[in-house]
Amino acid sequence: MKAQLFLFICFFWSRAAFGGPAAGDVGLHFAVQPNSSRWDNKRTALTFMCRVVISNQTPDSLTVSNLFQNQAGLCMRVTDGNGAELARLISPPFQQTTFTIGAGTNEVCWPYYGIFGRFDPGTNKTVRLQLEGKLVGSSYTKPVVSDTVEMRVP
Repeated sequence: MKAQLFLFICFFWSRAAFGGPAAGDVGLHFAVQPNSSRWDNKRTALTFMCRVVISNQTPDSLTVSNLFQNQAGLCMRVTDGNGAELARLISPPFQQTTFTIGAGTNEVCWPYYGIFGRFDPGTNKTVRLQLEGKLVGSSYTKPVVSDTVEMRVP
């Protein structure tokens, strides 16, 4: 019984200490999939796959539409090591244009992005990526921002 209570306290302490959406909020966890970065044949376009977890801690189901393909939705902000913005990207359409995230649940999405002609393919640069914007089509009106992820341009 003491062990279960200890684990219960550790779980809630870790949620408070390491983040996660508060009750009534929506959280985004964002990651670039390992080994997903690819240059095209002419090394002018770099594409990569992402994993996005949307955590809906509101009391309502949220139906979103064109979430990653619309400038009004979630855009990827690309910055250099000094924080200077290099680009704002939207994802090409993927299989789910409209979907519902149930109250108190998580939804996993796999958008992909492309950076076209913005980097010299002969150099290895590290860029910082972050999703920010709104949940288009839903009743949730607050802006949402993901954690920042560093990606090394191959």
